[in-house]
Amino acid sequence: MEKRSRFNDILLELPEEYRKEILETDEFLKSLRPLRFKRSIDKHGTKITYIASVYGVSYTFRVSSGEYTHELNWYIVYNGKPETWHRKADYMNEILDDISNTDPKLSEEIFSSLVKCNGCHGERCLARTPYSYNNLKKLTCHGRVSLGINHNDFNDAREFFNYLNIFISKKVANDDPLPEKIILVNSKRSL
Repeated sequence: MEKRSRFNDILLELPEEYRKEILETDEFLKSLRPLRFKRSIDKHGTKITYIASVYGVSYTFRVSSGEYTHELNWYIVYNGKPETWHRKADYMNEILDDISNTDPKLSEEIFSSLVKCNGCHGERCLARTPYSYNNLKKLTCHGRVSLGINHNDFNDAREFFNYLNIFISKKVANDDPLPEKIILVNSKRSL
């Protein structure tokens, strides 16, 4: 008997429309170079996460109480004491500007989908990050973009990562150094 993967088990439980989008996104993300996404499944089988660890960016599809969500973000590394918490990269402002040169609608949609940080940990919230685009400013939770759940939203996620991959490819071609840690206690957290 063939052993099925947890990934396939999750897919079998999804409605066909999401199954198709996840498979397309899975294939796309795993093909990107230099980003190099790695897929993982949480122990409850409710979250599929893709992480490009060198650049500190992730994409997550989640099923919770029959609700489906997906998002991308510049994740935070929480190892150790708060003064050591960091991000590996955060190219959100640069990517939004880059995308706006060819697809301003996508830039606007990504910017408007940034999740507002309400200071869940007070004014000094380490996840609070300021972003700007087209003379607009937002304080968000570490660049978390919460997307809708239709075909266009999945396509927006893939397009965002395509632009990010091209952006990073140019950095690699120019021999730019890999991103250094962004230590959160030293980062700007206000507009």
